[in-house]
Amino acid sequence: MALFVGCKQNSSTNAPRELVPEPDIRERLSGQKAFIDSNRMSSLFKAKIYAKEPTAETPTEVINLKWPGVIDEVYNVWYTQSNHIVCIGAYPYSQSGDWDLGFTHYFDTSSGGTFAFERNTSFYNSMCTDDLAIEQIVTYYANDRLVDSTYVFTDVKGNNLTSDSCEFPYDFPYRVYTNVSDVLKAVGIEQKNKR
Repeated sequence: MALFVGCKQNSSTNAPRELVPEPDIRERLSGQKAFIDSNRMSSLFKAKIYAKEPTAETPTEVINLKWPGVIDEVYNVWYTQSNHIVCIGAYPYSQSGDWDLGFTHYFDTSSGGTFAFERNTSFYNSMCTDDLAIEQIVTYYANDRLVDSTYVFTDVKGNNLTSDSCEFPYDFPYRVYTNVSDVLKAVGIEQKNKR
């Protein structure tokens, strides 16, 4: 024997709704970012690659791996199968090979708002290790407000480094944009699939 119990909402009640704080917002945002990171190369997402030449104002799409001769910066744009942008990575190109840098914005597919940003830097000439120094900064956002951040600074063997004892000769300025449209506009990529 089964017993089902239900509640019928009184249709004449127009009580205002309350916004209940999300206690696990950090875990949700971190999990959302991890899902995108682990599936970028899977069939869940599509990607377009753009390359910007030093003399060009805007990047051009790289089709069939036909790259321009000289590259200033590369942009990877990942889409869901329904053409919503989930993240955009910007990767300035080091002619010398002394540094590698990546800036990645992660977007909520329903609002287009930035929910996470990651900056990865690896570089030589840090004065605190003989090999590469690797720095990672991840910030998480909800409703355009910073809710959490992580910072990791290591050598290639995973040993922690202290930023106070290091030189950062390749520390370039950057900006975290609040939504996908602002990122596309800033880097000069036309958004074909407007919301």
